[in-house]
Amino acid sequence: MLVLFAHLLLCLFDTGHYRMATYPFWKLQLTELGHVGVLLFFVHTALVLMMSLERTPGRRLVVNFYIRRIFRIFPLSVTCVLAVLLFRVPQVPDGTFAPWHWDDVVTNLLLIQNIFGKQSILAPLWTLPREFQMYLVLPFLYFLLKRFSSNLVVLLLWTAFFAAVPFAPLLESFPCFMGGVFAYQLGKERTFHLPGALWPLGLAGVIGLHALSMTSVFADFDRSDFVFCMFLGAVIPNVRNLEKSRLTAACHTIAKYSYGIYLCHDPVLWLSFVKLGWLPIALQWMAFLLLMAGIPVAAYHLLEAPLIDVGRKIANRWSSRPAPRSLRLSDAVLEEGIS
Repeated sequence: MLVLFAHLLLCLFDTGHYRMATYPFWKLQLTELGHVGVLLFFVHTALVLMMSLERTPGRRLVVNFYIRRIFRIFPLSVTCVLAVLLFRVPQVPDGTFAPWHWDDVVTNLLLIQNIFGKQSILAPLWTLPREFQMYLVLPFLYFLLKRFSSNLVVLLLWTAFFAAVPFAPLLESFPCFMGGVFAYQLGKERTFHLPGALWPLGLAGVIGLHALSMTSVFADFDRSDFVFCMFLGAVIPNVRNLEKSRLTAACHTIAKYSYGIYLCHDPVLWLSFVKLGWLPIALQWMAFLLLMAGIPVAAYHLLEAPLIDVGRKIANRWSSRPAPRSLRLSDAVLEEGIS
């Protein structure tokens, strides 16, 4: 359900932002919705990966996790960067393509553009370096919570990241991801198990609090995001999953193809409404809907799924090998949470 809401907000932002170019007020409102959609993804990603770490065998868990994430995130992101260069896709749908310098290309391929202050070749790519850098830290947060299993530990970590952001800009998204870590830890301790039908109401309430905090408490946009993500993390484990239905089946399908939907929606907007702008508007929308359904599905089955399987096999093979004594010792230290 969370992924469905995130995609709805992002689609409202991107399609509306492009189609309402002459209405500045509505463009601003849609920008806010799109930003909230990204925050939902941040929280959801951290929660899902914490649960994934819990299911992963402890032996060489860190390397196992890194291998799987590399094979999950890089194949499609690299393909998108190369496709942008090959087909001269602009950074944003209503923009104009401009040749990129080699260092921009390299940093985007390696997802380190935020470290070197480079622009993202494709607008949605801005979130991926932040996600990947959080991946590097997440296993150690998992080990810490395995040793000191407490919501208080999560709140202290969130406060530390919150305070560190002005001095360490690379940590700017870490407090947002901590919302997912909070949801994970809270779900292990104490929850209210509210009916799943309250999900839309809970999300609307948290988004309302976010809007209120931006206007009255935190003038700083980022700080409001940090608080919003923690409130969302508090709501998630307190609402039960929905019963199986057509809606939940649709949510699972969208979640399956969500990475492709996220990365491809800007190029599809450009192709449908700019390159095919000479067509009647009804045909432009038809092209948009068909491409948004077809490209992510094709990308998943032809590229993502095969390489996810390759990453899984490599990670499993690595985990099954006898570890050197020094590595076994380091793993033991992490598992026991020795400081």
